[in-house]
Amino acid sequence: MKKKIDRAMRNTTLSPAADFEALQAKIKAMKNVQYPFVDVWNCRAALAWMVFSEDGCSSHVERHTDEEMEWLGITNDMLHAAIDAAGGAINWSGHYPITGTIKERLELVQ
Repeated sequence: MKKKIDRAMRNTTLSPAADFEALQAKIKAMKNVQYPFVDVWNCRAALAWMVFSEDGCSSHVERHTDEEMEWLGITNDMLHAAIDAAGGAINWSGHYPITGTIKERLELVQ
């Protein structure tokens, strides 16, 4: 198994700095969107955005990965606090509003 992994990774460069820069660009592009929220699905919470098409006729949810949320300084405790503040629960799938703390973290993205 190790040989397969080594072979697969031979031409792969892992660049967390580049990944972080891409995340910053993504947040910059979306931070003025009016609809960031906490998305709960399958008993898991994530920061998410409602992303609309250019003509506004369609939308989709874009969830941040655990790694992206860590880079932003957004913890699971913050997400759970937002869910609790909205009267929700981690076992109730749905969209919950972000808290002021989460909003402040998003505003720090340069």
